[in-house]
Parts: sequence; structure tokens; C-alpha cells
Amino acid sequence: MTTVQHVIDVMERLAPRSYAESWDNVGLMVGNRKTVVKGILTTLDVTTEAIEYAVEHNCNLIVSHHPLIFKGLKQVSSDTALGRMIEMLITNQIAVYSAHTNLDIAPGGLNDMLAERLGLIDIQGFIKTGEDVLYKISTFVPEDAADAVRIAMGEAGAGRIGNYDYCSFSVNGEGRFRGNDQSHPVIGEAGTMTIVPEVQINAIVDATNFNAVLMAMKEAHPYEEVAYEVVSLAEPNGAIQYLGRIGRLPNALKMDTFREWVQEALPDANIRFCGVVPEKIQTVALCSGAGAEFIKDAARHKVDAYVTGDVKYHDAQLAKESGILVVDAGHFGTESIVAYGLREYLEASSLEVPVHAYGEQQDFFFL
Repeated sequence: MTTVQHVIDVMERLAPRSYAESWDNVGLMVGNRKTVVKGILTTLDVTTEAIEYAVEHNCNLIVSHHPLIFKGLKQVSSDTALGRMIEMLITNQIAVYSAHTNLDIAPGGLNDMLAERLGLIDIQGFIKTGEDVLYKISTFVPEDAADAVRIAMGEAGAGRIGNYDYCSFSVNGEGRFRGNDQSHPVIGEAGTMTIVPEVQINAIVDATNFNAVLMAMKEAHPYEEVAYEVVSLAEPNGAIQYLGRIGRLPNALKMDTFREWVQEALPDANIRFCGVVPEKIQTVALCSGAGAEFIKDAARHKVDAYVTGDVKYHDAQLAKESGILVVDAGHFGTESIVAYGLREYLEASSLEVPVHAYGEQQDFFFL
């Protein structure tokens, strides 16, 4: 039985929420985590047409790239397009989960999907955004409850090291405490000094699972007041996060051939070019969606071309001044592939529910 939470867990193994930019809104937008999933629809945007498709194909979970709810809502009214969509979703009991900048950044996420579509090899990160943070959580548990607490923490995501999980380290000792008149101790009596054989359980956890592990630990812990400590580890998890990618084409191409190459790779894109055309094009930087702010960075990396979307007039001027060829393949053109990429990922994750990709969405711009 696959629940909404099971699908969320699978998505966040690919794109942890901690990767998302601070201004972003990712996660469960609408719905109940405990709902049993009958079918999944993957899409770039949650639109009225996508919801109708989900209803028609018995999909009660939509996984989108662009967040359904981006800014804070003060009201949900059928007088607005967003309000009507939320009403449709609730009426038809359809949940929505969105993975946005965390999916852009994640290894195997949207920018890697785009690099694969463009046929790039020797792919590396483009714009560094951060590093995975690790924490050590220590708690103090009566000996007979230690296994239950260890298992609860492990199930919530603690103790994952490489190809191992449920990793922890324990130290035996004595706990001492005295409760006041308002306390209700599980062991001993209020007002009396109590000495208990305890186990100190130590486990590491990443930022994505940190809150879930703390909650699971507290729920499994027998004490009325749970004692624990958290240490941020000086050594990061080792994984550096990047927005965008840099790679190279298998062969250097002339401009006319490169134009055809990009259009064939991104058939939904309305492609424009600006900047300076090099004699040959082989090294390529890319950033899906709106990445014009990184034109200078692409020029600094001395790539032959930079593929992105939402390029404005003065961005084109900057491209010329920086001496770089910029390919504006559009926000939609660089991101519409996400519906198929997410379907492929979810189908490979053994969820045992049908997964549909919404491929009928059109660019909001047309010629």
C-alpha cells in the first residue's frame, strides 16, 4: 500500500527539502499524508487542465515542479484561479506535492535531466549553493527502552552513512533526577532522587530528516521530559550542492548545427540567441528556468554557450559585452521535460502505482 507520505519519501531521497532556496516553497501543498495513492500525475505546473487530466486518469496525487502555492495565502476563494484549483483538488481528494529549487539543485534532478537531453558529457556543477549539513543527536534512555528509541530514530532517517542505515553508538551510564510536585515520573517518585541505568544513544542525521528524527525520538522515549543534545558537525556531509551544470558536447559544432541540435533536444522550446557566436561550440553551461543572472558566471567559466530561459533585453546586452553566446530556450522550454523525468524516476522506485506524465501543457508564450 503506497501512501502520499511514501511518495514524498521517495521524492525527497532524490531532492531533499534542505536543498531548496530560502525564498522557495516546497513540499506538500494540499492533501493528507496518510491517503492511499491510486495514481500519480507528474507535471511542470498545476493547472486546471492538469487537475482535470488527473481526475480522468484516477490520479489522486500530483507531483509538480512549480509550487502550487508560492506566496502566503490570506484567503482561498473561488473568485481566484488558484482558489478554484484548490477547491477542485479538495473536492476530488487530490493531493499536490511540489519540488522546485531542491529538484533544480539535486543530483539527478532537473538540471541533470536537461544536460542529458542536450547530450552533454563530463558534467560538473555550475553555481555552488551550499553543502549538506550533518548533526549528531544524543539522548539518554532507560536500558529497556533503548532499542525502541534507536529503531524509531532510524526509521525517521537517522544513522544513514553511505550504504548503511540505522547506525548509532551507545554508552552505558547512570541517570540521576528528582521531579518536583508537578512531575509524573515514569520511574521513581516525585520529590525523590532517582538513579536509573541509562543508555546514551548517539546517531547522525542530515538537515532534511532532522525534525522528523527529533519528533520520532520524543514519541518513542518513555520519559515525561526528554533530555537530548544536538551538535552540528564541523565536517559537512561531503556533498556540495550546485545550481546548473557545465559539460561538453561529444563533438564541436558550428552555429547552424548547434541550433538544430538544441531544437531537436528541446522540441517544446521557442529558441532565441544573443551575445557572441564562437567559431565552434563544445563546452556548454546550463541552468533550467530563469538563469539569466548567471550570464557573467558562464562567461567566467569560458564556456562556448550558455543555455537558460527568461532572458531580457539587457541580459542580451550583457551577453554581448561578456563575449558569450546565450541560448534563450525559454522557461517552459528548459523545464517541460520535468514531467517525463519525474515519471521515469517514480516508475523506477517500485511504488506499485501507475504514474502518468502530463505532456499536454503548452508554453504560455506562443508565436
